[in-house]
Amino acid sequence: MNAIGAVSSISGISGISGASSVSPISGASTLNGAGAVDGSAAGTQAPGDSFLNSLSDAFGQLNGQLTAADSSMANFAAGGSADLHTVMLQMESASVSLKAAVDVRDKLLEAYQEIMRTQL
Repeated sequence: MNAIGAVSSISGISGISGASSVSPISGASTLNGAGAVDGSAAGTQAPGDSFLNSLSDAFGQLNGQLTAADSSMANFAAGGSADLHTVMLQMESASVSLKAAVDVRDKLLEAYQEIMRTQL
């Protein structure tokens, strides 16, 4: 698997940018008298919940991928039936996924710091 294929196989991260099934402001259905968004209506989520759920799912899948690569490496080292080629592909895929997750984290942190530097 090449690096581009490994990056595109990060499932869950694509759910963050692809909002085809979730409205970006799903909790913004009613407005109160002051003009603020009231996301407390029954059956609605807060606007950031879907993003946080997608992010949590992506990191959960990343953790599973890293754990699977680690266990296959341990199985190979113990003389198990794991194939060296498969082990190396799993390790490289996990490495590329981890690098992509670190890049996403860095961009989120950079955006947060930029917002905090904004003067009102």
